[in-house]
Parts: sequence; structure tokens; C-alpha cells
Amino acid sequence: MTKKMKIGIMAAVSAALLLGGAFLYFKDDIAQEIAENDLEPFRPITVSQDTLDEITSDLIAETTTKNTTKINSTQAVTTAEIPQNTAVSDTIPDDVRQSLIDSAQTMNRAHPDAVGWLYIPDTAINYPIMQGCDNDFYLHHSYDGSSLKSGSIFLDYCCENRLMNPINIVYGHNMRNGSMFAGLLKFADISYFDSHKYGWLATSETVYRIDFFSCSKADMNDAIYDGSAPVDEWISHLSDISVVTENTYFSENDRLISLSTCSYEFENARTILTGKLVEMKPAKKNQ
Repeated sequence: MTKKMKIGIMAAVSAALLLGGAFLYFKDDIAQEIAENDLEPFRPITVSQDTLDEITSDLIAETTTKNTTKINSTQAVTTAEIPQNTAVSDTIPDDVRQSLIDSAQTMNRAHPDAVGWLYIPDTAINYPIMQGCDNDFYLHHSYDGSSLKSGSIFLDYCCENRLMNPINIVYGHNMRNGSMFAGLLKFADISYFDSHKYGWLATSETVYRIDFFSCSKADMNDAIYDGSAPVDEWISHLSDISVVTENTYFSENDRLISLSTCSYEFENARTILTGKLVEMKPAKKNQ
């Protein structure tokens, strides 16, 4: 074998190893992209999403900077001390509302573990929420049950699947490519929080606006993950661990939702974005 042939073989082997290493490095991202592309038939139609974007933009313009403050970990705010925000409309066009419900029903028929669809405008968070019989399965499985490193966004298995609990906890990975719940970390910045303080959740039965009022940091074993705690005590503790909070009025009938992901401020740190679920009523499109 000539020297030239040996060099050629070595180059080919090196290229194969390099390509193989690149594939191994990016295979999880590729698998995740395929899974997300397969979700396209179930996503809310563009016109509905555009309407939610417009409504959100108008709401933020009305409410930005009115009540948001930085607090330290020694402060606690009880529900009795929190003044009511400026009231905002709890209606959306009936056709948009029904379209969102239809999309959630289609997703649920195809994948019965799907409990709703979560969308936060101007972020990458636009995913179905799944719920398993434990909090392990969807940590590493896609919405269709296939193995996937990025897992799924999922509701704590202890929560009622229509989000009827006073406190509802949703988990998702903090992915290096910025997908899933990686974007939650940005809410610790007060300016970003101010400009992204509303989200949307469609279920098979109804549509909710999420009015975010807290971004907090906690250990993975923190009491904030005890959704069975008395609500007043839970909110007081949430205030203690919040890095950004917005003054919000709570009634005894309110339901809350916390979105949680890993972060790296300390060992086993978690970033938690919490909001109030506001059920949206149908309104005429021209209202």
C-alpha cells in the first residue's frame, strides 16, 4: 500500500469519526426537532395565535411597570396586603376561543395524556402539557410516548388533570438549545418579566389567560412544590423566595399555576414562574 493510499484511508477514517461524533452530539437536538415538527397538526392555528399575540401586546402596554418590584428573601407578603391590579378584560373572540379548544381536543384525542396547550407570546414556549402516572415518564419521553432526552412539558401527577387544583405545578427541562422551559430563566430580569407577563393555556374545555406575578428561585425539594399546602401559606412562602414579584389580588376561588425548570444559581436550583389562571369568556370578534 502506498503512502498516498494510507494517508487517504486515514483521512477517510478521521472524517467518519468526526461525522459520527457530530451526530452523537446533535442527535438529541435532531430527535427533538423531529418530535416538534410532528406536533404541527395539533398546534393552534396561526390566526388564533396572532390574535393572542395582539391581545397580549395590548395588555402589556396597559399594565407595564405599574406594580412590578424587586424584593429580597426576607420579605413576605400576605394576600390581605396585596392590592388589586388594574382590571383587564377576561374575554376573547368566540371564534378564537373555540379554535383553541378544538386544537386542544384534537391533541387529546390523538394523545390522551395531553391536558392542554401552553403558549407564552414572544418566547419559545409553545407546547402541549402532558400528565403521566408519575413525574418520571415525561421527564424523558415525548408526547407520543417515545424516548426523548428533552422530554415533555408535564403537569405534576398529583394535580387534577383539568387544572382544578388551587395550586398546579408544571415541569419542563432547561434545554441548551433554548427550547422547552429554558426561557423561564429570563423572567428573573425585571424588564423581561414586565414585557412577558401574560401567557395562554387552552384545554379541551376552556381557555385561560395566565397572569404571571412571580419569578422565584428555590431548591428542588422546596416546600413550594407541595401543592397541597394551604394557599395563603403557599403564597406567603412564594413571596419569600421570589426575585421578581408583581402585586396581585387573590380570591379564595383563584387557581394558580407554577412553571418550573432547572437553573444553576446553586446546587439543585430551580426557577419557578407563577401566575394566576383567568378563565376567558367568549366575546364577539368585533367587541
